[in-house]
Amino acid sequence: MTEQIENWLSAFDLDMSLSPHVAAVIERLPGQVRDDLMNDPAFRMCDYEPGAGVVMHVPVSLPTPGAASRSVVLKRTLRHRPTSFVRWLIAHELAHAHLRHGGRWKGEDPEFAADALAAEWGFPKPY
Repeated sequence: MTEQIENWLSAFDLDMSLSPHVAAVIERLPGQVRDDLMNDPAFRMCDYEPGAGVVMHVPVSLPTPGAASRSVVLKRTLRHRPTSFVRWLIAHELAHAHLRHGGRWKGEDPEFAADALAAEWGFPKPY
């Protein structure tokens, strides 16, 4: 599975400080969630270095019939954070993508839902 994940991630050209963390999170996702993201041709992921005058363009893909495109954007400044925080944040953002920025059920707060899923996947929010 690791080689398949690494091949999939290579298409996103993530910074080498983030790519191993993303791979570690993707590997631990439930199979159906991992498949949902990895088999979606409209899913995009990128990173950027924030700074004065930096303009970030979020990559999007044409949506497929009946489904919007999904993008995850990560800041390279995560390289300065503890591993538990980095992996929680990646899992949290992937949860948003998996849930298509909604809750797990009607009326659930999307932020709560993303935190809960990340925790279910083994990445609880560090405090």
